[in-house]
Amino acid sequence: MSFRFLELPAEIRDHIYHEILSCDNARRLPADDDSPASYHFDLAILRTNRQIYHESKKAFQDNIFIKITTPWSESIEHISSEGRVPMIAVGPAAEAYQSFHLWIWIDAPGVPSRDAAYSMLICLDDLLAFTRMWRFSNLTHGGLNPHLRLKLILQDPHVPDRKIPKALQMRLLQPFGLVKNLHSFSLHGERVLPSVEEALKKEQATPDPSPEECLETATALKDAGNKSLQAKDYPAALQHYTDAFAAIHITVSGRKRYVYADGYYGSELTSGTYAGERSDYVRLVLRVKLVANFIQTYLKMQEWEEARFWGRRSIVLFRASLTGREGDDLEGEFDTDWVWAKNSAGMGFPARNEMGKILYRTALASRELGYEKEELNLIQAAAIYLPNDEVVQAEKRKRLDDYDWFG
Repeated sequence: MSFRFLELPAEIRDHIYHEILSCDNARRLPADDDSPASYHFDLAILRTNRQIYHESKKAFQDNIFIKITTPWSESIEHISSEGRVPMIAVGPAAEAYQSFHLWIWIDAPGVPSRDAAYSMLICLDDLLAFTRMWRFSNLTHGGLNPHLRLKLILQDPHVPDRKIPKALQMRLLQPFGLVKNLHSFSLHGERVLPSVEEALKKEQATPDPSPEECLETATALKDAGNKSLQAKDYPAALQHYTDAFAAIHITVSGRKRYVYADGYYGSELTSGTYAGERSDYVRLVLRVKLVANFIQTYLKMQEWEEARFWGRRSIVLFRASLTGREGDDLEGEFDTDWVWAKNSAGMGFPARNEMGKILYRTALASRELGYEKEELNLIQAAAIYLPNDEVVQAEKRKRLDDYDWFG
């Protein structure tokens, strides 16, 4: 028995078209945390018949697409891989596409021109990820933006000269408030609202927070998280710690942390709580403290897997930075695989106490999950970093007594 799709009410057909063809429903999560999402539009419905083509085309056109064009092919790859901005189309398909609401043109007037142009197409929901990536790149490479020219062209792709509603204009243009100190910037298009353009240029003229301000904000958020932790408001504590990471240009997404703007933190701080210290040193200490606090919060929530994951991740990365050793085995013999802990403890490592807390708290999570040998190794390493912590030292003695093969 055949199904007569066109006999459905128009409202239901329209709902089905939007379910199939909207950016939200076409978005696919990546196979791994290091890759961007992707889009897969099922356009076969457009080829069904003339009536369905015209009806479904309208649903597809309700998406808000943005076209990005530069003279550098490597920029397109950077936007996708480093910024994790998902692309709908790239190359000739993107270059030929004209039904966009915003065209972003980026070049460098002081650089010899190239004949080629490279384009990519993105959805509106991914625009902020693009401008954030651009901001991080400029903070890392402080001389980047003064060499770049940005031109934005706003249009209604379906009805020429029709004014785009103010709310949509703001969504399309306000993310560029993060892009500052450009060689030049221009905004083009029919009936751009003066209030929207003024708000954008005001935000562009507002300087980025200084390293001093970023570190002070992160410290305040960490302290707020500690208060929430003491009050047993664990979700609030995790949110404060996440926001503290963001204040120093580190984003937390699920089980991944992405560290940006390293080049922004390399000078001596001249004011505030940390005056006289190096900004990269203070940032490193804050990072270690925040990880220790994340683990403590997950322990309080009895989320042992999360506590162990975050602890092991930091321990493995720290070990690799000192020894060059890859791999995540933490159950090897202590005297061979953990000698780095003994050596590094006397090196004046920043946040030594906090690193000891990470080791100890990860050991507690390992214990709950039954990783006995890993637990003992971690406790022994924690005892090296926390020689005056009576609880840790007592745990070490007790665990060594429990496992007689360690002598």
